[in-house]
Amino acid sequence: MNKILYITFFLILCNPLLAQEGKKDRADKDYDKFAYIRASELYERLLKNGYESKDLYGKLADTYYFNARYTEALPYYSKMLDYDGETEPGYYYRYAQCLKADKKYEEADKVLDKFYTLVGYPKKDNASLLHAVETLKNGSPRYVLTDAGINTGYADFGTGFYGKDQVIFASARDTGIFVKRTHKWNQMPFLKLYTATIDSAGKLVSPEKLGGEVNSRYHQTTAVVTKDGKTMYFTRNNYRKGKFRKSEDGTNHLKIYRATYADGKWGNIEDLSINNDAYSTAHPALSPDDRNLYFVSDRPGTLGDTDIFITEILDDGSLGPVQNLGADINTPGKETFPFIDENGRIYFASNGHAGLGGLDIFAAVRDPFDQYRTVNLGSPVNSVRDDFAFIVRGDGKGFLSSNREEETGFDNIYAISEKEPLQLKAALCGLVRDSITKEPLSDAKVTLYNRDNHALNEVLTDASGNFCMSVWPFTNYNLRAGKEEYQSTEHWVDELENGEKREVVMELVRDGVQVTTGDDLTEKMGLKPIYFDFDGSGIRKISEIELGKVIEVMKQYPRLVIEVRSHTDSRGSDAYNKALSERRARATVNYIVNKGGISPDRISGKGFGETELINSCADGVSCTEEQHQQNRRSEFILMQM
Repeated sequence: MNKILYITFFLILCNPLLAQEGKKDRADKDYDKFAYIRASELYERLLKNGYESKDLYGKLADTYYFNARYTEALPYYSKMLDYDGETEPGYYYRYAQCLKADKKYEEADKVLDKFYTLVGYPKKDNASLLHAVETLKNGSPRYVLTDAGINTGYADFGTGFYGKDQVIFASARDTGIFVKRTHKWNQMPFLKLYTATIDSAGKLVSPEKLGGEVNSRYHQTTAVVTKDGKTMYFTRNNYRKGKFRKSEDGTNHLKIYRATYADGKWGNIEDLSINNDAYSTAHPALSPDDRNLYFVSDRPGTLGDTDIFITEILDDGSLGPVQNLGADINTPGKETFPFIDENGRIYFASNGHAGLGGLDIFAAVRDPFDQYRTVNLGSPVNSVRDDFAFIVRGDGKGFLSSNREEETGFDNIYAISEKEPLQLKAALCGLVRDSITKEPLSDAKVTLYNRDNHALNEVLTDASGNFCMSVWPFTNYNLRAGKEEYQSTEHWVDELENGEKREVVMELVRDGVQVTTGDDLTEKMGLKPIYFDFDGSGIRKISEIELGKVIEVMKQYPRLVIEVRSHTDSRGSDAYNKALSERRARATVNYIVNKGGISPDRISGKGFGETELINSCADGVSCTEEQHQQNRRSEFILMQM
């Protein structure tokens, strides 16, 4: 083959591949501009023509995911993750959401575990709350959900209360008469703000486009109005005074604008200081006193895709510093559409907390320890698709938005009615008494700890030895009781149900134990054994409480000198076990010195290897793991008082 023929043959082979690459480049450009419908069509054609790659499958899946078409995105995410190579953690997160939408909850949990491991973020598991709040005690749903009555064949969503008997909502129903404008994201008409009246049945009637200067030629969504009806905060594309502004990368972000009501119409549109061309600021909500503005943003400092933030509205109308609501509410996922009810409870939508699929609606409730707890509102408020924009008044009537209707996939507005107010509380009460006389002990200190051993609350028993404290349900606790001249004791509390009042009895042993030089404090003080893992010298979490008792005794008796004597089981050579026991002794001593602040000259350690077995599990004797465990221990020998 001559040189010219070889080059011609090479070009014939390469041209189809170059054409495919060109199509992918065009699709990528559309993807980067968020024009997902167009990009998905190109990606689909590439696949039909046999062009496959990890990147292509991932981006095609994203085009469906970001348009809430989760079941269509699912197989493409699956194929993408079958490819070898590094994967951006967010793909695992989106894949898990699609699995939830397909009701594959167990598989979704495994994928989420991988995601949280990759991003180094502790998984928040609210799965137990789903069943706790979705039904009443008689088993009926807490909420009744009905069509709001004003939905169209286009997107209708994002209601906000407007005075006593109206709402403002966003809709794409206005297609125009002479010019039909659509957004590249989903080929839908641009959104405008409308009002509707709430009738006596809680439904919406008489929708009308909002008058004045609020509605522009581009998107307007999610508005909130102050209680005096004079000020509105609303979301709009970055468009003002005829200018459509973009960030440096060519993206037109969302902003929150402020309008005032005068002479029967909305006008005086004002850009706010919290906005920026480089990121989006959207979905405003007001505190009950209209002094704080909540909003959603993807600005720097965001924990995930979008977070909820807060700023103070000052007397002159200017806005104070912006604060992130923090990790109790925000996650590595998406938090959006906040609403604050008359009692200050925050409702919001999220796909980062444990849910049923897509965006779920949550309530952020302050527990008795002044920490936010996120609670899934359950079915029928939430579905396997996107549920958001929840608003409710004190009478339990309100609205939410959802794309749960699979036939259309459009966002619709639903009226909600709450049968019973959402109350989340529990109480932990009990009696502290003498272990011998059974007499109640007054002024005994009872401390409540969480599962990470952080103190949450502390109370004293009354004259009858009783105590009671409010706690958050659905979690475990540890109670510690103590009193002068008595040894402290602890009681582990399994998680409480919502509304439960748990009664416990705690008995204290009088601190009259006689000890002398050479005594083992583990035995004398009734400590649980300080055990070690096989071939390990690390301090177990379960042993930290027992070591805490030793620390407290040494603090109470400053002349006390202790020797830690550590042991191994019989497996391994004598020399190795001697060295292993020395490491265990050092680990125990170091924990007491470093955690308790005990002077090193008051505690020493020594390893005995396998020379002092407490059972018959010597070399050559067959024993269970539990029997070997008894020998892997540390003892605390009193050397000086």
